[in-house]
Amino acid sequence: MTTTFGRYVGKISSRFDTSELMDQLSSLPQWLHTRKTTPLSEGRDQVLKADLLINNAPTAVAIKAFGRQSFLKDWYDLRHESKAERSFRAGEFLYQAGLGTAEPIAWLDYWHHGRLIESYYLCRHVMAPSFRDALIEIYQKDRDDAVMVALLNHVAPAVQKLHHAGFMHGDLGNQNILVPKSPTGEWLPPLFIDLNRSQCHSGPLGNRQRAHDLARIALPGSFLEIFKRIYNDRKKLPDALASLERTARKRFWGHRRRSRWRHPIRFYQRAIRGIPVSPYPSDKDLWLWDEKTSQPTVVLSKEERRRHRKLTDIFRMLLRGILAGPALYWRYRRLVAESYSKPVALKDRFGIALHPQRDYLEQEWALLEALGKPPVLVRFCHHETAQDWKTGIALVERLYVSKTPVMVAILQDRQAVLDPVSWRAFLRTVVGSVAGKVRQIEITHAKNRSKWGIWSSRDFKALMAPVAELQQAFPNVRFVGPACIDFEYLAVLSGLADLPKGLRLNALSHLLYVDRRGAPENKQNGFSTLEKSALLKAIAGWSSQVDSNVIISEVNWPVQSTGLFSPITGSYDKAEFRHKKHGETELDYADFMLRFLALTVCSGHIEEVYWWRLSARGFGLVDDQDGFKPRPAFEALKFFLGLLGDTVFVKKHDTPEDCYLLEFSKGAARILMAWRVSGEQPLDGFGPFDQAWDAFGATIKGPVFRASPTYYRLEG
Repeated sequence: MTTTFGRYVGKISSRFDTSELMDQLSSLPQWLHTRKTTPLSEGRDQVLKADLLINNAPTAVAIKAFGRQSFLKDWYDLRHESKAERSFRAGEFLYQAGLGTAEPIAWLDYWHHGRLIESYYLCRHVMAPSFRDALIEIYQKDRDDAVMVALLNHVAPAVQKLHHAGFMHGDLGNQNILVPKSPTGEWLPPLFIDLNRSQCHSGPLGNRQRAHDLARIALPGSFLEIFKRIYNDRKKLPDALASLERTARKRFWGHRRRSRWRHPIRFYQRAIRGIPVSPYPSDKDLWLWDEKTSQPTVVLSKEERRRHRKLTDIFRMLLRGILAGPALYWRYRRLVAESYSKPVALKDRFGIALHPQRDYLEQEWALLEALGKPPVLVRFCHHETAQDWKTGIALVERLYVSKTPVMVAILQDRQAVLDPVSWRAFLRTVVGSVAGKVRQIEITHAKNRSKWGIWSSRDFKALMAPVAELQQAFPNVRFVGPACIDFEYLAVLSGLADLPKGLRLNALSHLLYVDRRGAPENKQNGFSTLEKSALLKAIAGWSSQVDSNVIISEVNWPVQSTGLFSPITGSYDKAEFRHKKHGETELDYADFMLRFLALTVCSGHIEEVYWWRLSARGFGLVDDQDGFKPRPAFEALKFFLGLLGDTVFVKKHDTPEDCYLLEFSKGAARILMAWRVSGEQPLDGFGPFDQAWDAFGATIKGPVFRASPTYYRLEG
């Protein structure tokens, strides 16, 4: 039932229905004129914050004053409901159902000759950021994947609950979802505001209505997919709903993008006042770190990433590949033919990456000593704090004093591109502190992966520009790069071509992952680990921008059943990942590692290999989430380094194609390492043997080829 008070018709919630409040509302404009008010929004429909006396106590109230509208809209609302009345009815529905909204207080309209002159909706004012504000805080300050996913896990179920209860918001933009927190920082239930377009139904919403609401949620593609999965109980949206949502999203955001042409004066006025078109950073500048996998998370969808690629960069990269192709082909053919034909001293060629964090230092130091103190890689990340850098520098100094060879990797984020002064200062700090204490320094990381913040050759050139100056300032430091990732060697050629004038790298470094192909002997377009290594060596020998040495500065296999800690799972534990195994078993991980190390270095094409990393649940030799428990790979590497770490590779014996038999010498001792890609067969024609071991150092009896490497010391 509506009530008349003063010149207004409307309704006051039974929770607030007092003569005191009615008196204030009957002369609302005059009352507000005598009170302090705070504007909360701009535009035709303005929201004000004010204090009204409720039960004799000042109460903070949000008052939405709806602007004048057209004759046709007035005609319609007079026969149905005004925006204020719809907002109140929707607010009461949400409040009574416990679905989350600012508590509704009243609505009131002033009609005159069929025209709506004044219209107000009142609710309690809630001091809370919107979903939009919270996202901006994450993008600009936290830059943390875990914080982002926690926010989505908080908001998406609330939207699902809303829709299941039969409530369609109608304008479910990020700005219309409040995300309050308790005084101790815990999330409180989200609140839905700006309800004048809503519809209430007696049962769960249909797909078209759900799609209408979901299409207005603004998130970068990867996290939009996560939001929709959380909304749908960890699974992809059903095909029918997904199709409707895509159509509704395309239509809605296309309409929004065209607003500059539909309202050019308004757009111009906002530009003059310095109001950005979007409150969010550019897609290219979104960068979030995932601590569980120690890498940036993929923020954008494939389609979004494709939109930001520069065709000129792609064309230039292809052209460079075409021009270099003939010379590289002949070098590559010769190198493949020469594989395993020369002796290789193995000492200090196999390294391990440490995690320079306070909670890891002593644990990893003990583990490193157990491995025999092989070479170490230490990362420095631009997004980390100055204290983190000091911890890393202290670790390098400790390793230097202990006479452990060290390689340093310096990693960029998107902010390094946007703030070149900060990047230059960071390089100066790290390089100046470790110069003279390390073998080499790798600058920039995975330039061919946009998630690391590099979108163009211009970005890469800007990041590498200070390195030429550093090379002059620290002439004894060896700089290596360009540190591309995976079997994408056109990117390597472009990276070398884009180096600053006067900068020549002392080695070609590369991140050579083969996890998607399973075993290291498996081929990708005709290239196994051996052929990929030979091609890298051919590029290094051909380019005038780099010495001919090649370093694999990062490699591992993801470990099976490690959930969000796996580098291939992503930011969210998808339901289908629970039924399909991703990654390798711990035993396969150990076997593949040993075989990769032997294939790369003994071939003569790779100078050094660094395993990423010693301690990590999803990909480490040790599970850092289980009391730093060593995995089989740790024991396998420990035995491998103890047995072969200071030997000389002598030759690769002729064997069937899927079998490998490598010979090493140490003084008068001769040691064989044997394995087969899969299956098992006797190792005949060699011996007799003094002793035989499995991959973990246990004594075995009969010589055998199998997937897990075995070792044999020849008699005499």
